[in-house]
This record gives sequence, structure tokens and C-alpha cells, in this order.
Amino acid sequence: MKKLNVRHFGVGSLMKYAPLFSLDTKYVFTIGDSCVHIWSIKTGECIRQINQAKADNSPIVGICINPTNRLQLCIGEQNGLINVWDYEDGILIHVRILDKNGHSLRMLKSIRPTHTTSIVQDKLPCIPKHLSFDLKGELCSFIDDNGTILYILQIKANSQSYLKQHHLKKANLQLHKKLTCCTTHPTEQCIATGTQNGQICLWYNFLDRAEPTISFLHWHSLPVICLAFSPEGSYLLSGGHECVLVKWFYRTSQTTFRPRLGAPLLHIQCSQDQTTYAITHEDNSLHIIGSNFTIQQTIGGLNNCFLSKQSDVQAGIHIFNRQHALVMNGKPGHLQFISTDDGKLLYNLDIVGENYVSSNEYDEQPIFTDVKRMVFDSTETWLTTFEECFISPNENNNDLSVERKLRFWLFNQTNMQFQLNTSISYPHSQDTIAQILFHPTQLEFISIGHDGFFKIWNYIDENIITKRAAHWRCVNAYSHRSYSGNSLCYSLDGSLLACGFDHILTVWNSPSKNEDYELLNVYSHFDSTNKIKSLHFSLLNLYKDHIFVCHESCVNIWNVTKHVFIQTYNWNVQAITMDPKSKFIAIFEKNYLHFFSFDGKIQTKKNPLFKRVTACRYIPYSQQSTSSYPPIKHSKLVFYIPGQGLKCLDDHSIDENGKSALIKSSLNQETASTIAAIIQNSRGEKREITKLFYQGQITNDNEQLLSTPAYLLPSIDLYCTAALKRMLIPVQKTQQHEKMITTSDGEEIENGTDDDHLSTMSVDEDIEQLET
Repeated sequence: MKKLNVRHFGVGSLMKYAPLFSLDTKYVFTIGDSCVHIWSIKTGECIRQINQAKADNSPIVGICINPTNRLQLCIGEQNGLINVWDYEDGILIHVRILDKNGHSLRMLKSIRPTHTTSIVQDKLPCIPKHLSFDLKGELCSFIDDNGTILYILQIKANSQSYLKQHHLKKANLQLHKKLTCCTTHPTEQCIATGTQNGQICLWYNFLDRAEPTISFLHWHSLPVICLAFSPEGSYLLSGGHECVLVKWFYRTSQTTFRPRLGAPLLHIQCSQDQTTYAITHEDNSLHIIGSNFTIQQTIGGLNNCFLSKQSDVQAGIHIFNRQHALVMNGKPGHLQFISTDDGKLLYNLDIVGENYVSSNEYDEQPIFTDVKRMVFDSTETWLTTFEECFISPNENNNDLSVERKLRFWLFNQTNMQFQLNTSISYPHSQDTIAQILFHPTQLEFISIGHDGFFKIWNYIDENIITKRAAHWRCVNAYSHRSYSGNSLCYSLDGSLLACGFDHILTVWNSPSKNEDYELLNVYSHFDSTNKIKSLHFSLLNLYKDHIFVCHESCVNIWNVTKHVFIQTYNWNVQAITMDPKSKFIAIFEKNYLHFFSFDGKIQTKKNPLFKRVTACRYIPYSQQSTSSYPPIKHSKLVFYIPGQGLKCLDDHSIDENGKSALIKSSLNQETASTIAAIIQNSRGEKREITKLFYQGQITNDNEQLLSTPAYLLPSIDLYCTAALKRMLIPVQKTQQHEKMITTSDGEEIENGTDDDHLSTMSVDEDIEQLET
């Protein structure tokens, strides 16, 4: 049974946790979905990924710089494991395990092998939220999940620490507004808290008095999401849903602003030299901003949809081969172009030309224009988009009106950018467009809408006499029994056009330019309420007359040339894509992924993640694939899960370094550390060390070992003798050697894939393989 692994595709999340600067302000660290990214502040490139997760790893929950060595990064995992990395060389130096007690606060006094751990506070009343310390580590503050209690912990040397609680009352906070965030002043006895009504509260004298002294700062109109003091405490930074960075001078309460940052602020971090700020946003982006409030770098991951109405990629996932990019919905009114090689965000294309404006109330949904449909022509010269905006005419009228526009964009090969050519308001009257499509062999565009028509659009050249610029214009329209149109599809050679009207499939003869379409045949489903969702002609010449009709509760296959019904399946299709390089069709349906081929064979995999998939796409490999599983041998299958981003499938358990085969950095640097493997397996686990060094030549791992500075290497008695011998003495590979590996204990093990190194989730059930 073949196992498929679900991997992250792309950079992943940049916004779950606060970023961190290196002490020399050369790098900024972010916690991703399965690793820590190291970004260069100067270039904005990801130079390395460290602490990549294996199957048994817990999520990363925190990072900090080692106070005794500024070149070391401490990474904490949820299971109590603390890894210490030399982040410039990508080498794991120490691994320390603390007690797995999530409700106690402990202090690690040293990261050396003789480290000692002391309990600062045992049995905390809650899991700390927005935990922060002062510069000396003597004062700590955090709030509970409900935002109603501020906890202040005074850490005393050689004695039991003192925990004090401050409940929200009318006497200490106005209007009983809940706390949303907090931060501790680095040098003075002061704590800043953000509230739900947009106020910032500064707490003083909270250790000596029963009731503390509180002063208020107020600029934000919506809840304060993040706060941060500068390293010296001379000013306070705040941010929220207004997309504005506010800088408060601590003594005078004067403010300066950096507006229009594009999305609500989540985390703020200040560098040690106070010259640079790192800010993460809800659209999964990271801004590096100078002290003069100029944006120095913008680091973008996949733009997560942070608006409730924009929780899906409604325009689908498309490929733009000119720039080797995936194209899909991004920020409101934008399309994001993502590299097909490493999943990095290339740029955002602004379609609607509108700034994101936050709402006046927290629970109120802001008005925005979103891209609903998009398509490229076969030459990738033209891009067509369809957008909608729901607006209310006035405050006293709850009825919504909709603005709709169809736009045609021409790709400029000089500056490699799209330029707007034609904009058409209400292309299908007051109704929406269900699908848009370009003719595969000629410059012709077609759209189908809920008004019951599919319309033919042609490109009209520039007229010098009338001085009319080149533009797109509707030249004809067709309907069928006044049914609502819902789907379109051209055959492989463009000779046939399939149109779905409610539950009826119609097939039209696709003529040459400036001629009328002719209705050839009609195929009706027996249930009139089972409407058509999508249509897909086969991409294989052998089955080019076969069409895949996805209804709301079933899938029917027809031969439109012979007018023959072939097969039906009880599938409620969520997402579907065809591989242009093979015979397979990937279909996501409930918890299942079906790999269908027109020769009648179906391979089905099961995973609970599949029921949340809303869009998918096959990406042909640019190089020869190493996959042995036929449905993903020629193309990579990428799919989108709301809230989690893009995922992909592979059938590799481990990569060549024994680590999980995760995303690669833009500089293609190796992130898995041989030193880390040696240290982790030195406690009698010699199997992996043998596998790492079982080579007949010097490998990248061996070069890393030989080129590492001596002061970073562990003691020589930790090394595996057998592994070192294999580095020095070439081994003749025989058939027996390739099949079996002998450990230093004399035990023979099979040279195969180890299931202990699978990714965070595997598609571990091969449900069926049947032939119709």
C-alpha cells in the first residue's frame, strides 16, 4: 500500500507568533508551520530554515536569542524540548528537555550539559497569554484567555516568587472593557495593556498598593491587538485593525503614525539598536520598517484570507507559465502570484484599485471588492477578471446592491506587467457571472451568467478614423429554455463547446470567428434539482469526446460524439483538476481523494483534511520527478485549505539528510544538520548515523562536518566510529550493500524508508482500486 504525505507548499504562516531580531539586526526570525525561517533584513530573502519538524515533533511555540551567545537561537517546542541552534551556520548545538508541565513557569539557568532548572511559579492559574518580562527578568505580566484578569509575577532570587492578580473593575478600568494584550516596561515598574475599546492603559504602583495607578492613552477606535516597548523603554508601539502603526513617546504621550499598512497588525517587535521594527499582519505578511517609518522590506507568505466573506479562493488556482507562478485570490481585490518552484509570494496584482478600509465597529464587516472569476488565454497574453462588491445604498436601507465589472488585462512583455485594456460594468445585466473561458485556439472569450445567456466577446482592433482604441466587445449571446447558466468547457481542439444550464448539458458546435454557434445535442439529468456544478472535457486525444459532468450529488460521464452515457458516480465534488501530463483526474470528495482515469480505473485515498479542500491544481514538474506513485509522477498536486493555505502531496518518507522533505529556501541551502543527527542519536541510536554516512564519496553532509569550525563541534566520543570509517574508506557498492545496511552492533537492517520520519500527516489509507 502506497503512502502519500501531506506537505506544506510555500513559506507557510508568518503571523502566528511574534518575529524576533538578531542582536546585530542582520536577520529577523519567524516561526513557520514546521520550522523557523531566517530572513535577511538587507535583501528580504530567506537564507535558511532550521528546526524542520519530523513526525514526532511538537509545534514550535517560542524563540529567543541566547543571552550568553548572540549567535545562538533557542527554539522551544510544545512538548518541552528546547533546541539551541547556531543560526548562521545552521547547526544544532544543544538539545535540552524540560518537564512537560504547561501550567508552570520554569527558569533554565544554563544551556550547558550541566544545566539546572528552577521553578519560578508552579500551578499557574491559566496558560499565560501575552507573556512578557522586564529587562532584568524580575517582573512578568500576562493575562487570561477571557481578558478579565491581569497577572503580575514578581520573580525573587532564592525565594518563592509572588503572583498578584488584578481583576477588572469600574475603579481601575472604564466600562468593563476586556484586555486584549499586554507588555512589560523593560526598566521601570510599568505595564501597558490594550483594551477592547481601543484604549491603552498604563499601570503603575501595582506591587506596593492594593489598587494600582492607571493612566490612559487613546487613539485606536477598534481593539488594540499588539503592544511593544522599545528596548530602552523610551517609547511604546501599538497596532490594531486600523492598519496603522502608532508610536507613543513614553514620557510625553506624543504620537507619530505609519498609516496604510494594508492589513490589521498582529505583532510588533523592535530591534535592539531601536532602528528597525518588524510587524506581522493578518494577510500573512511581514513589514520591516525603519525608525523614520519607511518600509525597508516586505516579506510575504501566502496571503491568508483574513475577512469572513473572503474565506475561499473563489477565482480558483491557475498557472501562469510566463513567470512560473500559481495565481489565486489574495488580499481583497488582489491576485497573488506564487512561485511554482518554492511557493514564495512573487507579487500581488491590484485588480480593483481600492485601499483596504477597516470598519467603524469591530463586529461590522468592511465593504470591499473581491475577484470572483479569472482566466488566462492560451497564449497567456490576456487575463480576464470578474469582480463584485456588495454595498448598501444608505444607512436606513438594509437592501444590498451589487457592483459588477468584467476587466480585460493585456500583458506587457516590456515591463512584464498586466495593463488594463477594457472594463465593462454589468456584463450580464444585474446577474452574476458563473464562469468565464477563452477559446483554446483563437482569440475569443466566452462568459455564462445567471441571466440565462452565454455571451461571445471578440477583440476589436484600434480604429484610426473614429479614434476608438482597441477593446473587447460582446458580439453575440445564446440561451437555452431561459435556464440559468452555470458552467462552460471547450473540447481539447476547441471544436465543441459544452454549456451547463441548471441540470441540462448542452453541446454546441464551435465555429470559426464571426460565425454563429449551433446547438448539436442536449443531455438531461433525471433529477431536475441536481444542478450542474462544473464541466471537464478529457485532455487525452484518445478520449477527447468524453466529458466529465459534475452535478451537486453525482458525476456523470458522457460520450458527446456517439451520444452515449458511460458511467455515473455518487460523488459530491468539492474540487477537481486534470493532469495535463497524464491520464489522471484528481477529485476531492468529503474525506476522500479519488484519482480517476478515463480507462475506468480509480485509486482512492482517505484523509480528514480532504473534506476542507476548496480548490486544487496540477503543476507539471519542471524537472524529472522522483515520485513512483503514478497520479503524482508527472505533475505535483497542490490544493488549498481555508485557514491553512496551500498543501501538496508526495510519496517520500525522508529526504537524503534524514529530515522531513519540506519546503526549500530560495537560496537552496541545506538546512538539515548532520551534527544535529549525531548528537540526537548518540545515546545508543546508531542506525540513523550509519545511514547518514553510508556513502562511497564525500557528500554534502560530510563536507558540512569537515568545514564546521572546531569550537562548534561536539566531543569526538559522540561520533560513530563506523560512520567515520565509511567517510575515509570508500565502500564498493554491491547488490547486498544496497539492500542491507550493517550497524556497528552487527545488526542488519533493510535499507528502506522509515515510517518514523513521515510528515505531520499521512494519507495512510488506500481505500480501493477498482475497474469499471
